[in-house]
Amino acid sequence: MKLLKTIILSVALISLFSCSERLSPKRSDAGQQQVKQQVVKLLEEEYKQPFELESFDYEYKTQYPNASGNKPYTTFGVFNFKIKAINNPVIIMDFDFRDDKKDSIKSLIESFKKTQLKIAYCVALTRYYKNLKATDELKQPYVSEAEKICNKLDKTDYLFYKKWYLKHQTN
Repeated sequence: MKLLKTIILSVALISLFSCSERLSPKRSDAGQQQVKQQVVKLLEEEYKQPFELESFDYEYKTQYPNASGNKPYTTFGVFNFKIKAINNPVIIMDFDFRDDKKDSIKSLIESFKKTQLKIAYCVALTRYYKNLKATDELKQPYVSEAEKICNKLDKTDYLFYKKWYLKHQTN
């Protein structure tokens, strides 16, 4: 009987530990600062203008695949940024990216460069046009400057909302 209890307990413990997974590391405060600085620096180099970090947040959370919540699906960090162009009030970038690769900060920054760096500015211009009301006036010359940058990058999604604005403009 004692042997049976030992076997059952062993099987239960093995099953329990096999469900565990290696979690992505929570970034230290120093690591978070490094990511903040590098993201702003990359934006300034890419778009050749100064940027200001309006807000930053790092969340560390776990998602569960089902309602029971008995096994974590994945645990990751999320960097949330709100960055504005100092010389262009039209451009306010609001983006985030996940830190779930269990990688170094260098590889995290490389991932940002590949996936978001080339589009963040133009997404902000698109959001500007999207939020305009027909009675609003365009902020010139800032809009034209932003459009030149996005056209040069061949990121013209903003045109859909610009056409709507121009068609419905009432001022």
